[in-house]
Amino acid sequence: MFDLPLHPVVVHFPIVLGILLPLAALALWWAIRENHLHLHVWVLVIALALGYGVSSYIAVEMGEEDEEKVEEVVSEKVIEEHEEAGELILWTSGGLFLFSLAGLYRKDLHAVRLGVAVLALVAVVPLVDAGHTGGKLVYQYGAANAHLPAKQQAMLETGHFVFKDDDGDKDKDMDDD
Repeated sequence: MFDLPLHPVVVHFPIVLGILLPLAALALWWAIRENHLHLHVWVLVIALALGYGVSSYIAVEMGEEDEEKVEEVVSEKVIEEHEEAGELILWTSGGLFLFSLAGLYRKDLHAVRLGVAVLALVAVVPLVDAGHTGGKLVYQYGAANAHLPAKQQAMLETGHFVFKDDDGDKDKDMDDD
């Protein structure tokens, strides 16, 4: 597993945290406003926003490390589209973290906490865009091929593939048909 690039693994953390953040913020905004929970539970939203920001930063950095290798297989323009979407998430998550800190300032700042929830919900849009452009890189443009061993890359380029027969014990060359 560790011979594979880390970027595809790490990107799932900001995705999950970016989706959980608006749900948690909305639920805690309501619970604090209705006096069901103390203001200090807002620290959970701050922690989620911090985790979202840190994991976004790590995902962007891992993507930067992966970029040069993938540029051998995919055009730079397509990679830049995904990179820009990822950087937008980084800035958005950082802003959400800073804004979420204000929700801990005073109990009567319900509008600020609701604002964090709404902005976090809107911030799911660039998250989906980054996931979509990343998926296109892998599945439409073949970015994962940059990480294949040299022998498999050569087979891919020549169209010379080896598959298992239906009985599972013999290899069959695609050209043998």
